[in-house]
Amino acid sequence: MKNSTNQAERNWAVQPCLFSDSEPVCKSGNWKRFGGWRGLFFLLLGILLLGMMVFAIWIMPTELPLLQAFVAAKVPGRSLPRAADRKPSVAMDEPKIRVNVTPGGEKSLTLDVRGKFRLVSLDREERFPADLSLTQILVTSTERGLKLGSRQTSSSRIEIQPVDSPSIRVNGHLYRGRIRLFRRTDGQVSAVNELPLEDYLGSVVDSEMPAKFPVAARQAQAIVARTYALYQIEHVDSKAVFDLHSSQRSQKYLGVEYRDAAGRRLAGESQSSRAAVQETRGMVCTWKNQVFCTYYSAVCGGRTTDGREVFKDAAELLKSVPCEWCSESPHYRWTTEISREEFQRRALRAASNSKKNTMIRAVHQIKEPGRGGISRFELDAGDQRPAVSGVELRDRLPAGILHSPHFHAKLEKERVIFEGRGHGHGVGFCQWGAKGMAETGRTTAEILGHYFPGVDLIALDY
Repeated sequence: MKNSTNQAERNWAVQPCLFSDSEPVCKSGNWKRFGGWRGLFFLLLGILLLGMMVFAIWIMPTELPLLQAFVAAKVPGRSLPRAADRKPSVAMDEPKIRVNVTPGGEKSLTLDVRGKFRLVSLDREERFPADLSLTQILVTSTERGLKLGSRQTSSSRIEIQPVDSPSIRVNGHLYRGRIRLFRRTDGQVSAVNELPLEDYLGSVVDSEMPAKFPVAARQAQAIVARTYALYQIEHVDSKAVFDLHSSQRSQKYLGVEYRDAAGRRLAGESQSSRAAVQETRGMVCTWKNQVFCTYYSAVCGGRTTDGREVFKDAAELLKSVPCEWCSESPHYRWTTEISREEFQRRALRAASNSKKNTMIRAVHQIKEPGRGGISRFELDAGDQRPAVSGVELRDRLPAGILHSPHFHAKLEKERVIFEGRGHGHGVGFCQWGAKGMAETGRTTAEILGHYFPGVDLIALDY
């Protein structure tokens, strides 16, 4: 769910306030004009007070690791300030984000560019004809470079810069901003969408949370998604060509619109999702003056998971908290099953000395799924008794079998039955819980404060 966390080089520094001396007010011959000794007293007193203020400002912590380019202010109270009321005192460009819209790479991808555009090679001194058409073409990779339809290029990295946006479709998805095409070392092709952060979030909110959820829940989703994105930008490897995946490996991002398997055009963003982003523009979650990875999942099932149980980089405030608001979700409680034969084969695949026909005789639950912890099991396979966690079993079994790492397992003659709660890892923000809290009148700030105890909401001015 995370990209590489090597520190990327950034050149975002807060510009210092510059103070210039004014002209002297006490000149020869003007002593009485300023009140004699009384005037001198008040002048010195004023200078002393001004010096104390400057000293107080100087000693205050002024740097936020990721936010150095912005003026940050804590949001007062439990309500959100209107975006129009937040006036920047330092003019900064809105952050750009790079999203890999073809996670894993593909042998070929469909590309459709409408309107005027510029084509730029990022690794060669190659010029492209002005009348080159990119309408409904196939992009493939050859030993020489990228192939755009019938035109072979010598470039392995090409950027498409449209005049108007959105106007680029990749595999049926319409995207804002630019598209970069990459010929990968494995011979496959990848596409990366670069666009302004707030435009990206307009699609993430709808892609991650149903439009019917209350406004406060969707505003909370926008803030959580923005913080998650900025954290990934800060921690991505400096040599990486993208910051996030467009899949649930990072955050789901469908673009402006897309076509489903039946060919129907569906919206990837909406007026309500853009409104949720605009009303929270620039707002992020911080802990000890730093943005942190705001993990979230669909349903916690009644209690969130302690972050350190699942993620090594989980912030200290990602503790387990009770959640009584997600019980309406169809995945609040669930039951699934798998054949015993497939379970044995997949559950033991990581064991170095496992034999092809090894039988699992029993599954012992050595840790119950509760109080923020995850399930842990011992698999009795004769000479082997490997211990596995709910997270590990979830990774080993086919997708859709284990909806979360919180479950019990019952071994039967021909099958294994699982009874569990929640959907996703359960760490941090619970989307269905946010829905329930909003329906009971909780504000966006109260929702975030519950799932991230001690969080500070910071307004970034860009």
